[in-house]
Amino acid sequence: MDKQISIEQISKFSEEYNKNRNNKIIENAITKNGLENACIDRQVIIENVPIFNIELPESTRYDQKDSYKCWIYAGINVIKHNIAQNLNIDIMKLELSNNFIAFFDKLEKSNNAYENIIELENTDLDYIHKEKIVEYCVSEGGYWQWFVSIINKYGIVPMSFMPDVVESTNYEKVSDIFTEKVKKDISYLLKLKNENESIEKLRSDKERFLQENYNLLSKILGEPNFKFDYEYKDKNNKYIRYKDMTPIEFKNKFLTLDLNNFVSIGNLPMYNKEYYKIYSKKYLGNIYKDSYATFLNLPIEDLKDLAIKQLKDGIPVWMGAHIMKFRDKKSGILDIRLYDYRDTLNFNPLSKKEALDLHDIEMHHAMTFCGVHLLENKPVRWKIEDSYGNKEKVNGYYIMNDNFFNEFVLSVVIDKKYLTEEQLKLLEQEPIEFDVGEPF
Repeated sequence: MDKQISIEQISKFSEEYNKNRNNKIIENAITKNGLENACIDRQVIIENVPIFNIELPESTRYDQKDSYKCWIYAGINVIKHNIAQNLNIDIMKLELSNNFIAFFDKLEKSNNAYENIIELENTDLDYIHKEKIVEYCVSEGGYWQWFVSIINKYGIVPMSFMPDVVESTNYEKVSDIFTEKVKKDISYLLKLKNENESIEKLRSDKERFLQENYNLLSKILGEPNFKFDYEYKDKNNKYIRYKDMTPIEFKNKFLTLDLNNFVSIGNLPMYNKEYYKIYSKKYLGNIYKDSYATFLNLPIEDLKDLAIKQLKDGIPVWMGAHIMKFRDKKSGILDIRLYDYRDTLNFNPLSKKEALDLHDIEMHHAMTFCGVHLLENKPVRWKIEDSYGNKEKVNGYYIMNDNFFNEFVLSVVIDKKYLTEEQLKLLEQEPIEFDVGEPF
């Protein structure tokens, strides 16, 4: 065969295609109805009934809109049950501010980006691009560790004290402006480093940049409240008021889950990741050196067992997954049998290992497990709380078949108390660093 496709080959391909009448039938169905509508298996939707024998109480669904803050909402969805219980308030009446967390996340990410440059020994741009030190430096995505680091340092506030504003729910413009501003600062810092300026000069300029960033974020997102009077009525209709409360005081008083005791458990069966090892992603974080994404790599059945233990105790499970494939948002079903591509397109999907090795899937969305259905102590489907309101799916929830968990769930966050002694021992390892551009 020649290196290029010949016209003769195209004629041969067409002749072969038209020999099978079913090809034209399928072509007509897909071109008229769309790929997913033509390939969907309705029986799979019928099988995945929204019934769960382990299930957390119903709560208000957040709507992240176009904010790219799924990781923040997933974190809030983990802690809101605990806070509502400690407030003795109906969880349907409790909303926590994602905008407050996002504000300090952006500010801290800029500081982390500046410090990465200040501490950098090799300022050659080829090296910086190869390592992707700047490419994702203030990106909108996030991890459990980033959520915890902000909560630990700044606390949290009810939604009413830092509500969503126009640009907090449509982050593209904010992200573009803020990223360009930070990269402009980085360009200046690199210039100073190449001129052998002192570390004192670099950090002095960094402080000026951070003040500018605070001003910019305050103008766009609103300046955070550092003291507030919190008033509410509890489940017994009793009026309660806390005067001059700070975000840290609110967190310390009403959040009794120890977020520092939660660890990220990954399932990345790829060519450069071994099970029972700890991995950490280079450079990316918000609070400098205190928030890097780290996970213990374990077999998929371990992730399921740990998630079930935590759900049985009424604690939601933060999870990261790739959900762009085999998903029907109308019914809320996630199931690898949902679309019959094998028979209609003669298409065999990548295995999870193949998809990870070739960077075909990544942990692009964070949600929370809030229920599971067990038959003979084995999971058959999972209830997932998303952060896009309640108009789609099953009142805003996904129903994930267990087969989807196997292929597309990449991470769960688990309280250490549910880990086995052997798993706890593994946490004593030094993390192995991996590149920014790799899946996770």
